[in-house]
Amino acid sequence: MYRPLPDGLTIKNSPIEGLGLFCTIDIKKNTFIGVTHIRDEQFENKYIRTPLGGFYNHSNDPTVIRMVSDVLPKLKFGDKIDINATTKTFDGEENGQNLFYNLHEKSDAKYFFMVSIKDLKCGDELTANYNLYTYPKTGVGLQML
Repeated sequence: MYRPLPDGLTIKNSPIEGLGLFCTIDIKKNTFIGVTHIRDEQFENKYIRTPLGGFYNHSNDPTVIRMVSDVLPKLKFGDKIDINATTKTFDGEENGQNLFYNLHEKSDAKYFFMVSIKDLKCGDELTANYNLYTYPKTGVGLQML
C-alpha cells in the first residue's frame, strides 16, 4: 500500500498553524527524515514539494533542519548523518559528486531533505525555521535558516 510519509510520522492538527508533521515514534538527533522538495524548472518557485515537505511548520525553536544535495540521497528514514560536516558522500565513495550541504551553502540544489537537530519524542511536532513558500534564487521572500 502506498504511504506518502515514512513510518514514524503522521499529519495532524498543529497548535502552531493548520496541520503539522508529528512523530509517532522517538527520533534521535541527526536522523535523516526524508526528501521534502525536488527541483523542477517547470513548476512555480522551481520546486515540487513532496508530501513530507508540505506539512512542517515554522518555529523559532526548530526541531529539524533543511539540507540540500544535487544527488538524490541514498538514505532511508532513520539513518544517521553528521549535519556539521561540510560535505558527505552518500554512496561511500570519495568522488566529490554526492555531497550534501546546508541550504545557505548551495541554494540552487536539486533536492531538499530534512534532518532532525534534536531528540524527538513520540508526539512531538517537526518544525523548521523558514518562511513559507520561499525558495532560493526565485526572488520570492527571504530564506531563513
